[in-house]
Amino acid sequence: MTAAALPLGAGGSCQAATVSALAEDERQIAGRMKRRDRNALLLYGVFGFVVVVIEEVAVYEFHMVERFGIAPLLVRGVVFLLLTTALWAALLRANRRLVCKLMHDKQASYESVLLAYDNALGLKDAYTGGHGRRVASHAHAIASALGLPHEQVDSVREAASLHDIGKIGIPDAILTKPGKLTADEFGVIKQHPVMGAAIVESIPLLARHAPAVRHHHERFDGSGYPDGLRGHDIPLAARIIAVADVLDALGSDRSYRGAMPFDAVVAEIGKAAGTHFDPKIVGVISKPSFRHALKSTAQDHSAHPLKKSAPAERRGNDVDRGNSTDRIFQREAMQ
Repeated sequence: MTAAALPLGAGGSCQAATVSALAEDERQIAGRMKRRDRNALLLYGVFGFVVVVIEEVAVYEFHMVERFGIAPLLVRGVVFLLLTTALWAALLRANRRLVCKLMHDKQASYESVLLAYDNALGLKDAYTGGHGRRVASHAHAIASALGLPHEQVDSVREAASLHDIGKIGIPDAILTKPGKLTADEFGVIKQHPVMGAAIVESIPLLARHAPAVRHHHERFDGSGYPDGLRGHDIPLAARIIAVADVLDALGSDRSYRGAMPFDAVVAEIGKAAGTHFDPKIVGVISKPSFRHALKSTAQDHSAHPLKKSAPAERRGNDVDRGNSTDRIFQREAMQ
């Protein structure tokens, strides 16, 4: 099986399972709502008929119009209106409760899908699995600091949690290789954004995140991959994820180096503003208040050290250890 075949096949089967489960849920929910609405309408009809009959009989038998005038008829109408309104209010309340429950259940299911993908990556590569959750946290913080609407902030977080899903299709021998990657191996690594976008696009619940997943390795100056987009042609979510990705990558232990201090990470990213990264986003993470918040997050993550993909004695075979910003980001891009 080729590297490209795996994610597409996995995506197809996931899509079929997801659509099948959702369709079954929809049929069950639709059935329950139809039965409830039918019973409510039947109750309303019977209740209304009984009330009208009783009132008409009372008016006729007691000669209420001749004895009391039009007032009893008006009272009858008002009472009927109040009872009808109360019945429909109860129905609407039941509707709201049901809709809220459905929305909550759907959101919980959606979050479980995101977590399942991250866990699947964790089974393949311990670093990549935890990395997705941390990048999602950083991306959420950046999007919030940019003042994006709440819905867009959540969307960025969701896309960030999926940004490396394409690595499911990368052979283990390349993904966890402790030494230097060859040009061909790096070419395989560079396929993961396209693979990931294909997987995400095949799942209706996640399809809107495909552009962010595809373009999170683009660079602001157009030198990235897979499509060489530049500047604001790169989706905003992808530009945010690119910064969040390196924030975590440089701040985490790797097979070829230890974690960099958080201030050093921000400084390295700052050197690449306008080339690798959107200067506006770099400016946001460079603010003292924001850096303090992210530093706290980074310290929390460091309390749970990641499993290294290779023993320390094998690090001597690695490359790109210099202090050059381009070299650092080139090596991080390979991962």
